[in-house]
Amino acid sequence: MISTLIYFLIALGLLVFVHELGHFLVAKKAGIRVERFSLGYPPKMFGITVGETEYCISWIPFGGYVKVAGMADVGTASTTGAPWEFPSKPIWVRMAVIAAGPFMNFAFAFVAFLGLLVAYGLDTYDSTAVLPAEESPAAQAGILRGDQVLRVGGQQVSNEHQLRQALKATHRRGTALELKREGQLLAVELPAAEQENYGLNVLLLTTVGQVVEGMPAAQVGLQPGDRITSVARQPVGDWEEMKEQISSHPGESILLEWEREGQLMQSQITPVAHSEGEKSVGQIGIGPKVSQTSVGVGEALDLSGRVLYNSSWVILDFIRQLFKGDRSTEELGGPLRIAQLAGQTGEQGLKSFVSFLAMLSVNLAIINLLPIPVLDGGLLTFLTLEAIRRRPLTVRQHQLFQQVGLLIMLFIMVLVTFNDLNQMVFHRIAALFE
Repeated sequence: MISTLIYFLIALGLLVFVHELGHFLVAKKAGIRVERFSLGYPPKMFGITVGETEYCISWIPFGGYVKVAGMADVGTASTTGAPWEFPSKPIWVRMAVIAAGPFMNFAFAFVAFLGLLVAYGLDTYDSTAVLPAEESPAAQAGILRGDQVLRVGGQQVSNEHQLRQALKATHRRGTALELKREGQLLAVELPAAEQENYGLNVLLLTTVGQVVEGMPAAQVGLQPGDRITSVARQPVGDWEEMKEQISSHPGESILLEWEREGQLMQSQITPVAHSEGEKSVGQIGIGPKVSQTSVGVGEALDLSGRVLYNSSWVILDFIRQLFKGDRSTEELGGPLRIAQLAGQTGEQGLKSFVSFLAMLSVNLAIINLLPIPVLDGGLLTFLTLEAIRRRPLTVRQHQLFQQVGLLIMLFIMVLVTFNDLNQMVFHRIAALFE
C-alpha cells in the first residue's frame, strides 16, 4: 500500500506539474502575470513567493492550477484592464495559454516514448508467421495462413518489426519472399502494392512470454517458453485462436495442454472471469513472447509519433463508442485504478512505469480537451464563441456554464470512483458471503 501510494503521488504530481508548466510558461511568455502555481488544490500545505508568483503545494492531490491575473477557474475575477491581465490579451494568445497544458502532456508522452525506444529498443513479437487478408496481393500470390517468412528480398527477418519494415521498404516495387510451409521452403513473388504490408498480418505463436503471479496459469505451473497446443480439447495454432478459446470459458474448468522442451504437459485450469463491457471473458494471466530490437534515432522519432497518434486515436474512439452506447461506463477507471496501475508498473521497473506515465499523460491531455466547462476544452470553446460573436459571454452565462461543468465533473468522479470500488472492493466483499 505504501509503495502504491508513493508511485501514485509521483505519477500524478509529475503529470500535473508538466500540464501546469505549459500554462505557466506560455502565460509568462505572453506577458501575463502569474499569481500562483499550485500542485494540488486548496487548502494550501506550504508555499514560497518568488517575484510576482507564489509557488505552493496544496493538500488535495487530484490536480493543480495556475492562477493568472484577471482570470478565475470558478466564478469571476476582478479586472482593471491592465496589460498584464489575461482578458487584456488577444484571443489567440489566451487560447495558446489554455491549450499549452494539454500540449505539454502530449509533448511529455512523445519524449517518454522516444526515450524508451532509444534506451530499451522496440518491443516486438518473435514471430514471422503470417495471415494474408482476403483478396490481398499476398493472398493472390498464394501465401497461406501460418506460412513463416524467412527472407524479404534476400534480407533475413526474425521478428515482427523486421518483417514489417522490410515489407514497407519494398511495397512500391514488389519483392521476393522465402517462406517455410510445413517444413518445406518456398519462393513467392509479390507484385507492387499500395498496402505497405501487401495485406500480410503477423500471426502470434502460442509461446508464453509472461506469466502473471497469482493467476491460474501460474497456479498450474505454466512457464515462459511453454507452447500451448490446445484449450478445452480444441487445437490452437496462434495466439488469437488460443485467446478466443480461453475467453469463452470464464469461470469454467477446462483442459489446457502445452509443450515444454518436447514434453507434452496438461492440467485442468479455470480462467478468471473478467468484465469487458456487458460480457464476461476468461483470463488465465499470460502474455505473448516479446523481445527488444534496437532502432535508430530517426526511426525512433517516427515510431514515437505513430505511438502517440495511435494511443490518442484509441482513447478518442473509446469515447465515441461510449457516447454511441457500444461501450459500457463500467470500463471507466478513476483514481483508485490509476493508483493500482501506478503501483503495479512501478514494481515492474522503470520501463513499465515510464510507459504507464506516457499513456496516462495522453489520457490527461485528451480529457482536458473535452468541451466541458472548467476543463481546458471548455475554456477553449468559450474563447471560440467569443471570436465568432465578437464579444465574450456575459458573467451570468459564464457562471451558468461553470455550474453545469462542475456538475458534469462531479458526476464523472462519482461514477469512476464507484467503478473502482466495485471492481476492487465490493465484489470481494460479496464473495465472502457466497
